[in-house]
Amino acid sequence: MQRGTIGVTTRRACMDRSQFQQLYTDFAPDLYRMALAITGRRELAKDALQETFLRVYRFSDQWDSSRPIRPWLYRILINECHRLLKKEKAQVPMETHHLETLVPSGEIRVDILDAVATLPEEYRVPLLLKYMENWKEREIAEALSLNLNTLKSRLTKARALMREAYGEG
Repeated sequence: MQRGTIGVTTRRACMDRSQFQQLYTDFAPDLYRMALAITGRRELAKDALQETFLRVYRFSDQWDSSRPIRPWLYRILINECHRLLKKEKAQVPMETHHLETLVPSGEIRVDILDAVATLPEEYRVPLLLKYMENWKEREIAEALSLNLNTLKSRLTKARALMREAYGEG
């Protein structure tokens, strides 16, 4: 029995090939962008994306189909990014030019990108999910397995760090 499912019966989904292909088509670009923002390296982001979809396909029967799939996908991706970074034995500093590829030119200034790139991951990932991916706070908290108040505190701290790095203006 799955952890957290004691006495609860949930519907489990097992994806067929066409459902999986549609899921990949719908989510791969956004997941890749997030993996790139977390890892700071295209090669690691591609590896994380590939491993994420391998795990999704292999473990699709573990997804509770009564819940949204997006937080489950992002949780897997974030775990894969962490696993790959740990495997590399050093977190590679994210370079600004990687973030510039995530946001269309002219929409955000390079100095803001520099500030985002320097944030610790615990602040950078929620900030990116909220403002780049337009997620709701509850979705972010669920995807990151955080209490909603913890998430709100991290977003507040991330904004404070951004103001500090970027300036009040």
